[in-house]
Amino acid sequence: MKYLLLFVVVIVGLMLHKKQRAARHAVASQAAQARRLRAPEPMHACTRCGVHVPASRCVWDAQQHPYCCAEHARQG
Repeated sequence: MKYLLLFVVVIVGLMLHKKQRAARHAVASQAAQARRLRAPEPMHACTRCGVHVPASRCVWDAQQHPYCCAEHARQG
């Protein structure tokens, strides 16, 4: 009886280890795929200070000039 219990504990431990390992592998492969598929984003120079900022982070004024932050957009 004690060998049966030991066998069950070992099998459950191996199953948990395998599941955890598969989950880590899935997360790593998803991250690698996301890095490969991400397209480069255009960069724009701030009209005020000249710092280059990704297009998604730019603050635009009424004349469509890019700025690195709202403060620079207010200052013009």
